[in-house]
Amino acid sequence: MTDTSANDQYAGFLPPFFHDRPDADDVIIRTWQVGDALANHDVPVIPASLALFFDLVAPAAERAGANGFACLWLDRHPHEQPGWRLSVGHVGTADDLNVAIAKPLARLVGSLALAEVETETWHMTRPLWRKRSEPVRLIFWGALGRHARAVTGHRDAAGFYQPIGAGLRADHVMVALPMLEDMLGDPLLRGGMGFEDALRIGMSLGRAHLLESWIEAGGAEKEPYFRPMQIWHQAWLANALIDPAVATLAMSGLPPMPALDFNKKATPETRRAALDDLSAWLATVFFNDANPALRNAFVAGVQNAVWLDPDLQQYTQPQQRAEILQGLMPYCRWFLAMALYNHLGNLAAGTARNDQVDFYAALVDALPELGALGELATQRDIEQHIIRIDAARAASAFDSLVLPFCDLLMPRLKLDAVRS
Repeated sequence: MTDTSANDQYAGFLPPFFHDRPDADDVIIRTWQVGDALANHDVPVIPASLALFFDLVAPAAERAGANGFACLWLDRHPHEQPGWRLSVGHVGTADDLNVAIAKPLARLVGSLALAEVETETWHMTRPLWRKRSEPVRLIFWGALGRHARAVTGHRDAAGFYQPIGAGLRADHVMVALPMLEDMLGDPLLRGGMGFEDALRIGMSLGRAHLLESWIEAGGAEKEPYFRPMQIWHQAWLANALIDPAVATLAMSGLPPMPALDFNKKATPETRRAALDDLSAWLATVFFNDANPALRNAFVAGVQNAVWLDPDLQQYTQPQQRAEILQGLMPYCRWFLAMALYNHLGNLAAGTARNDQVDFYAALVDALPELGALGELATQRDIEQHIIRIDAARAASAFDSLVLPFCDLLMPRLKLDAVRS
């Protein structure tokens, strides 16, 4: 296992991280409703004036020195008529965004009716997209565009980048979506795979399987409403898998990572078959005794994807939510026991860092049952105190406190190849 260095044979030609990642609060996204509502949920032909806007907007924004993207999507809200929506993102202020796209936008306004839906940050618009947006076209410009071209044009793109590996063209929307997550979303696998990274890969896989089940169960009538969620969750999974896929280039004896099924003609059955192949491959990475913390985090993510994603809970019944919560508890207790055992041992040895001590204090504030544990506590003491925590409070602290605390303490698995 190697880090990026002079003796790393992959350094210099692995896909780079997007080092210019902006703060998500600094990414402003304006969204418009374009034209009239559509008669049905069939994907229509892009209107000529919208196609012209996408031809003009990137060069105009480049000349203005802007960094951003434009996304054309179909609104698939289940209680409203479908319709075209246009979102334009910009790293900077709303005023700068308006200046950067003024000319192509003026042409569009002259030919189609536009009604502004909202102007928000990436954090606010991302959940909206995930619930109702079926992306149709996505382009980048500025630093984002240069990074996108570097990744899609990379000589090994088909080996490490899921959509390209599945045979999609570089300008396909499902190629651009994982890159949007890579450049603006939550960063994954910085400095090796940690506890929370393993959990998030498991969550992404679990959600993808779950959505395919819902689409299959709902049939053709419900499919358009679940399609936006299926597309976005598939994109998140593809983004989460970039680094493990890169690592397969250097993992001797391990077969290449199977590609997901991104085909427009894909069915729930073909997508599920691809997910099953991927699940089997990930099992070879995580199911070993060398990293039990990462293995259990991955399994917990798969099994509890809904609990850790409030937007998906609206599709489950109260009894199902109660069962998910009870299923989460053994993992929550195991994670806490392992992390506390490590932490209290570090306290006794005098090797605990200040950030670990501070985080433990915040954890005790939320779960006072742990307050009596000291540096001399035995493993049995730890387990007895954890059992006293009721499920609801433990679960409420799980995402915001337990996972970061465990990630702070658990060892990080170094992959055989790392992105520069």
